[in-house]
Amino acid sequence: MPTIFDALNIGVSGLYVNKAAINVTGNNVANVNTPGYSRERVDILPSMPMISYAGVFGSGAEVSQVISMRNTLIDKRVRVANQDMSYYDKLNNALDEVQSVFNEENGVGLKGAMEQFFNAWHALSLNPDLQTARQQVIEKGLTLSKALHDSYSALNQIRNGLDNEVAYTVNEINSLTKRIAQLNYEIKKAELGDKDHANTLRDERSVLLQKLSSYADVTILEGSYDKNTKPEMTILLGGMPLVSGKDYNTLTVGKLNGSEYNRVYFVNGGQKVDITDRIKNGQLGATLYLRDKMLPEYIDKVNEIGSTLVQEINKIHSAGAGLTPYSSVEGVYNVDPNAALSVKAATGLDIAVKTGSFKLKVVDQYGKEVGVFSIPVNSDDHLIKRDSNDTHSLIDRFNSIMQGYAQMSVSPAGNVQITAENGYKFAFTYDSSSFLAAVGINTFFVGHNAKDIDVSRILQDDPSKIAAGKTLNPGDSSNAQQVAQVQLDKVMDNNTQTIDEYYNAFLGSIGSTKQRFDEIYKAKQAVYQQLKTTQQSLEGVSLDEEAANLIKFQRAYQANAKFVSVVDQMTLTLINMVQ
Repeated sequence: MPTIFDALNIGVSGLYVNKAAINVTGNNVANVNTPGYSRERVDILPSMPMISYAGVFGSGAEVSQVISMRNTLIDKRVRVANQDMSYYDKLNNALDEVQSVFNEENGVGLKGAMEQFFNAWHALSLNPDLQTARQQVIEKGLTLSKALHDSYSALNQIRNGLDNEVAYTVNEINSLTKRIAQLNYEIKKAELGDKDHANTLRDERSVLLQKLSSYADVTILEGSYDKNTKPEMTILLGGMPLVSGKDYNTLTVGKLNGSEYNRVYFVNGGQKVDITDRIKNGQLGATLYLRDKMLPEYIDKVNEIGSTLVQEINKIHSAGAGLTPYSSVEGVYNVDPNAALSVKAATGLDIAVKTGSFKLKVVDQYGKEVGVFSIPVNSDDHLIKRDSNDTHSLIDRFNSIMQGYAQMSVSPAGNVQITAENGYKFAFTYDSSSFLAAVGINTFFVGHNAKDIDVSRILQDDPSKIAAGKTLNPGDSSNAQQVAQVQLDKVMDNNTQTIDEYYNAFLGSIGSTKQRFDEIYKAKQAVYQQLKTTQQSLEGVSLDEEAANLIKFQRAYQANAKFVSVVDQMTLTLINMVQ
């Protein structure tokens, strides 16, 4: 049969559990703005009852545990949505930078530079003997070269910046995984009993897991092979365990076989596994995709424009003549003298030489024409004679035809050079073989593509060498007309597009890709925000709810205090009766 002191214990237990509930409520209110905090509730259970001959009597209440309202399912969904959103957010930010490279407002940019360049050639075709028109062609050529350089350099800077971000992100991941492994150990130690009560540690770990998921497409597993042990957390990236309980492995970056860009390696002991191609999501996945796929494609597009301009303009220019002839000229491209001129991979040239011929007009010291000499070229020709029976040495053939007027040789630098003899000079008037453009003789541009395109130093120093015509006649503008026509010719994409059309399509593809990524990002962001709202409703602190709970527990505390007071009066009455 319960005694009066048992009643007192019941009242005290009520005071204790409601005081604990008030403390938890206050802690919820204090952490209403704490990132990652999940609200807590006191799990109140009835104390073990007393059993007597008269029946079962309650013995009050007790706090079983403080429960975190964290929902692991919604947390997982938020992390997955965060990965997707972070991926497209990174893509969008990078494409904003790419679009800023090709700023075509007010005619400023690569498109405007190309337009002005061809306009200068058109103006030269109207006044081929005008010095200012020739100088304008040089200036606009330099402007176009700089615009190509700037575009190429800016894209490479973005790519290099992305490579630096790979190293930074890997360091951040390592820092997070180390801390998560430490938290796993602390949580396991704090929960050695049969209750999960390391709520603060679990909240901190949840924040770190969400941040980690924004960096990469990690897989987070919690399980145990032994039903008698608590599950341990495992985190995988690219199939490799970054975290396994309290243990963790690190990532590192390195350049494979002298590569210019970093690869991502999983380190386990002394072994490294390249997991770069396995990372597909999160900020790191987007950074790798941008660096290794999108930016190289954009750089290739700019280089394609540059190389097409170099080759198409040079093929026309090298087959024409300026106002003054040459006494000596040297090509700007190195060539293997023993390789067939039609095999670009063997010669090192950008343009394959084909069967045809090129012509030299020779004049004497007074400028009087001596004759026009045609030099046959075969696609399987090479420069240097291999043996006495070799008939495919272009140098040998040239020197035989031009004997006494000019001589061809290979300079110490490895370039083709032509030198006039006996006081004669020469100009070029025709080339159906592309030999002159291939080796870089009498060209307008030097270089290969957007990276190194430039106007020939010979022309910069002497604009009279600009090949506006096919003859040395000051009024001849036939070559300048052909160069100006290149703007309208379909020379890009297997001769299906003009340079303008190709460039416009390129800009359009960047814009459409940016728009598509932006739409996807907004959709992913909406999903993420919706899940965060759901997470907040399930796990977050509601001040209205906590205010109601505070009143509820306060009144319960007051009621238990009143009960204790009544028991106290009963005890006093009992003591007085004994006296």
